[in-house]
Amino acid sequence: MNIAQIILSLNIQDIIPIVFKTLAIIFSVFYLFYTIIIYRQTDVMNQAVRVKNNFIILTISILQIGIAVFLVIWSILLI
Repeated sequence: MNIAQIILSLNIQDIIPIVFKTLAIIFSVFYLFYTIIIYRQTDVMNQAVRVKNNFIILTISILQIGIAVFLVIWSILLI
């Protein structure tokens, strides 16, 4: 069986879930990259501007990274 026969054997009910799962993985990985960048920006901001409650800001950033890692794992397990 070659690639052309495999593609022709797929119908729309098979393609939509694959596209959805692929997009879920891509978006969750991009969100993980975004949260890592935001964490680094808050770390640089905390070094530049000394604030008493910088623990709260860093905690929110770390919590966001945890949520992003959970989303990546969850979207991979959808497959």
